[in-house]
Amino acid sequence: MTTRQRPDLDTVLNDLTRAAFAVLTAWSIVGVYGTLGGYLEVNRQATLRFLLAVLVMVFAHDFLNRVRERRLRRLPPDERYGFVGAISDAATESQQADG
Repeated sequence: MTTRQRPDLDTVLNDLTRAAFAVLTAWSIVGVYGTLGGYLEVNRQATLRFLLAVLVMVFAHDFLNRVRERRLRRLPPDERYGFVGAISDAATESQQADG
């Protein structure tokens, strides 16, 4: 059986940002040709709603990453890397020899 890997949020948002940039570029090109030729037209409301949704998602993820980094910087290194209590729980050589 093969296990499906869940897509990473950073990868999804990166791909979504690239797609939004491609849509914005295509929207601009079609708008220029439509204006010059008078026969093509872009649905501006739908395009701008899509771009706004992408913008909100990307900036929300960036804000969340900044909050997480700020919280991690406040923690001592042992807690940051998950070694809380590991040193105090380990027996020293003299404790191991005694019993």
